[in-house]
Amino acid sequence: MSTKSKTTNTLKQLDKRQLSEYIRALVWSNQGNYLAIVTAAGELALWQQGNLEILTPSHDYSLDCVGFSQDGNYLGTAGQQGKVRIWQLGVNSPNFKPITTLDQGNAWIDSLGWHPQKNLLAFAVNRQVKVWDVDQGQLMAELNFADSSVFNIAWHPQGKFLAASGHGSVKVWNIDNWSEPPEKLEVPGASLDCAWSSNDDYLASGNLDRTISLLHWGNPHPWLMQGFPGKVSKVVWSNTSDPVLAASCQDAVIVWQFNNEIKNWQNRVLQHDQAIQAITFAPNSSLLVSASNDGGIQLWSRAKKLTKIVSGKIKFSCLAWNPTGDYLAAGGQNGEVIIWQNSISSSSRGFG
Repeated sequence: MSTKSKTTNTLKQLDKRQLSEYIRALVWSNQGNYLAIVTAAGELALWQQGNLEILTPSHDYSLDCVGFSQDGNYLGTAGQQGKVRIWQLGVNSPNFKPITTLDQGNAWIDSLGWHPQKNLLAFAVNRQVKVWDVDQGQLMAELNFADSSVFNIAWHPQGKFLAASGHGSVKVWNIDNWSEPPEKLEVPGASLDCAWSSNDDYLASGNLDRTISLLHWGNPHPWLMQGFPGKVSKVVWSNTSDPVLAASCQDAVIVWQFNNEIKNWQNRVLQHDQAIQAITFAPNSSLLVSASNDGGIQLWSRAKKLTKIVSGKIKFSCLAWNPTGDYLAAGGQNGEVIIWQNSISSSSRGFG
């Protein structure tokens, strides 16, 4: 006699912590053993297996971005103080120690990203993108965006290119020759966010003028998606063989998927009641999670509401899945951090 295990299609709360201020960002290491958290009070915290360690206590300057190197041995942070700090995991030790501080003067740094294979840290400083080689301990590149401040940066999934969003375009530099003029995905107005699809085929830009620009890499003619009710503040891709693009705009998430029969992109609108704060896909699936000012987080499967996780009156500001999709972390606007264990069945994780 056999029995089937029951799937609850929900998330089970695993841990809840409280920091002193708005959670600006949180991210898992690629190995899934650490969750790094930064706050508007300048705190840097590390969560590991139920333990929370405060690496930097609260002070007068916000920390706004955080990221792990691909091997999990380095951690980068930056923010309002204009300093990029790099921490290193100790040999045979679970502790991170600061090893490098890159002082960028009065620049407020709110975008950084690690190369997907190498220990290269890119970060935006006013109208420039700088690339620091951790292994060599030196600056590898200073890239001039020129037209405006840089709003966001994104590494190509294979590490071949580095993209930066700003006024008038997304500029893309080739890592093999930093001095070459960048390629451009020209956009109307300004690009607020950019993202590569996991299969390397597409570069998407969320734009200030209520549009999305989408380039099939190597093709000179991008698509322009129009008709959004407001600025498109965030674009993310699913890590699947047929990538799904999700974009946040005011109180809605718009999901785009390429239709091979008509050779064009089609969209579906996923509605919230208040402004969207964060969106993310679960790893290796098109299960989408969104957080808005209406409280809690919403899980979407096949463009329908799968379940809503309500956590009192918490308004979440950011979301992050661990690499296997077994755990979801969310940061709150009042310093809350909640980690859930995922019990959603694989059959419910799609938009197909």
